[in-house]
Amino acid sequence: MTAQIARGFRDPVLSDRYYRGPTGRGFITGNPDLDPETSTQYDLAVRYTAPVLRLAAFYYHYEIDDLIERYSTATDFFFFRNRGTARVRGFEVEGQALFPAGVTLDLAAQVAEGRALDDDAYLDDISPVNFSATLRKAFGERAFAQLRAAYYSDDDHFGPTERAVPGYTMLDAAGGFRIARPLELRVQARNLLDQELFASQDVRTVLAPGRSVSLTAHVKF
Repeated sequence: MTAQIARGFRDPVLSDRYYRGPTGRGFITGNPDLDPETSTQYDLAVRYTAPVLRLAAFYYHYEIDDLIERYSTATDFFFFRNRGTARVRGFEVEGQALFPAGVTLDLAAQVAEGRALDDDAYLDDISPVNFSATLRKAFGERAFAQLRAAYYSDDDHFGPTERAVPGYTMLDAAGGFRIARPLELRVQARNLLDQELFASQDVRTVLAPGRSVSLTAHVKF
């Protein structure tokens, strides 16, 4: 078991203060009067390790003062501001089990929440509740195959530049084969269920790719 208390500091970058122009998310105007952002961070972790089983749980609680936040008006214009005090907290668990014949199973789950404490509004960039499982099979030292399934819940806790997005399930598969010691071929198939989902929660985002397959060659020197 480990516990940590830390202090964080972030000074606004030049683009936060002075940039004015088009971006991928719309026309944005910097704010030269931004104050630095500071935070107090509390982390707690519990880990258990055995020859064929590993488990871990993590809890974090962050208090952020003068949060630097990007926000939009009713038009397509974005601005920066300091958002009083904000709180980000969450809980994560993960585990890995080793089975005979080179089979491993990885499990992970996460729940998080971010709010501005002055008006209890939600913050941007907070992940929805999600769960994933990855099953991997090794064929000696030359080949592997794996299957990954992930579930993301409906997310209606959206921030000032986001929108509500429906939940979805992702199913991916991958495999690799080492032809020679320096050369390995890998194939990956994404979104096998051909789910329709947004690339992010941003109000101006596009749909993520549908079913796709890629082939990659890895060369080591």
